[in-house]
Amino acid sequence: MPCSETSADTAGYLQLLLADGRLPTGAHTQSAGAEPAFLAGMPLARVPELITTRLRTVTEVEAATAVVARACWLRNDLGSRLESMARVDAAWRARTLPDAARAASDSLGRGYARLARAVWGVDLGPMLLCRAVVVGATCGAAGLGPEQTATLVGFDDVQTVIAAALKLEPFDPLVGVRWAVDAADEVKALVGRVADAESTADIPARSAPLLEEWAQRHATEERRLYRA
Repeated sequence: MPCSETSADTAGYLQLLLADGRLPTGAHTQSAGAEPAFLAGMPLARVPELITTRLRTVTEVEAATAVVARACWLRNDLGSRLESMARVDAAWRARTLPDAARAASDSLGRGYARLARAVWGVDLGPMLLCRAVVVGATCGAAGLGPEQTATLVGFDDVQTVIAAALKLEPFDPLVGVRWAVDAADEVKALVGRVADAESTADIPARSAPLLEEWAQRHATEERRLYRA
């Protein structure tokens, strides 16, 4: 049975739930660009720079897309929700050039859609939607606000990079915790930039050409631990 409408009192709890890396969404198959970066020769010490670069570019686009998808989900009736999700998805794709990044996001979107349908009764139909759009719709159904939605996307990206780095280039996990703490201000700044987004025109077009090149190159690697 899908969950009933979420109260404001439990929204924070659900934000923590959705940020949990143990969710059955397939996120464990992704490194948020960490593996492509290491394969390209990036040293471990530059992981914080990778995190910052992503938060200011690709993750900002993802977070804004999720915030807009949430807004569209809440203000449209059931009949027009799917059309609005398709429009937001198209806007994200126009801002995400690498085929590899789009394919990875689609894979995660499928996993998140299964979760949203099972827990909140979110029916996105047969459409293939990027992860950010599905996250936004899920946050809308779960009662999360725009700031919580953007924070979720930013926090998830930070933790995904760090978790992947620990597997690929093992180091003291406490260092990873410090990196996550140090990234808090960047996540907060990201939230401030995107929390007011309400339409596809509000989704920024940010790019990181080197990260995009690494992602494309990674897609053809024969030996890799992560899909992206």
